[in-house]
Amino acid sequence: MSIHNPHDRFFRESFGRPDIARNYLEEYLPRQARRLLDLDTLVLQDGSFIDETMQEHQTDLLYQVQLATGGRAYVYFLFEHKSYPDPLVGLQLLRYMARFWQRQAKKGDELQSVIPLVIYHGEKAWRTPTEFLALLDAPEELRPYQPDFCYHLSDFSHLSDEEIRGQVWLRVSLSVLRAIFNPHLREELGELVALMFQLSEQRTGVEYIRTILYYLSGVTEKIGREDLQQALLQQGEQGKRLMKTIAQEFIQQGLQQGMEAAMRQNIMELLQLRLDVPETMFQKQLSRINNVDDLRLLVRRAATVEYAEQFAQALAALQTSEV
Repeated sequence: MSIHNPHDRFFRESFGRPDIARNYLEEYLPRQARRLLDLDTLVLQDGSFIDETMQEHQTDLLYQVQLATGGRAYVYFLFEHKSYPDPLVGLQLLRYMARFWQRQAKKGDELQSVIPLVIYHGEKAWRTPTEFLALLDAPEELRPYQPDFCYHLSDFSHLSDEEIRGQVWLRVSLSVLRAIFNPHLREELGELVALMFQLSEQRTGVEYIRTILYYLSGVTEKIGREDLQQALLQQGEQGKRLMKTIAQEFIQQGLQQGMEAAMRQNIMELLQLRLDVPETMFQKQLSRINNVDDLRLLVRRAATVEYAEQFAQALAALQTSEV
């Protein structure tokens, strides 16, 4: 399944790394829970239990870990990147947890413990209670009959870079997430890039730096590419080399996006001229197709189908193949 939201994509590329996930658990999971887990056994799962209706918003990461006392547990990450706390996130977690347990029961497996985690980096501090029962308007006498769990919340919205703990990979990831809503990002960008470049000597470090720069350039208007270029120049020759590489990739990316936009426009014009389809009918679905070969196929379909329903079927088939 493709993930279109840049926040979601960056989170998965960061916390989908077992070393970052493990360090996060070491630093931020409460001690009484952490000491029960053998973090040497942490393994990323496929997460395929998510509801089809929620696939567009899939930002979950599911890890399996052995218990120190024997047996298994599952650590479930849910990334919340809204600019305000979501009071219904507990309901979303319950839905995912129940879906996971249903899959275990169907396979005949013993149901395993799940530790739900929410990582938040919005503009405002998270004030919403983390207990699921806080969502329910239930008399005290009925509460024993209701679902009762809490999720572990890490709120990085108000922390400074100095207050963020962990090894450099984790600190970079969390600092970048926190920076998105930082009103002083332009002034502090140099320090953030300097922290990022501590990864440059490590394996895959440069690739991750590039991922971060693309993320920063695409999700916030607080800084522009000129600000990123200036911050890179402060990192010496290595920063200059990376800046040139990224500049070329931005150019190629722009050409690619221009080609995709032109093909989408061609599709809509063909459908309008041939089948009198309203301009906005397939606009949202087409905006999610980023593969040039798929768009070429849709151009041919738009030029040959006899009914709008036939084009809708072709479009749905492509979207299904991406899942």
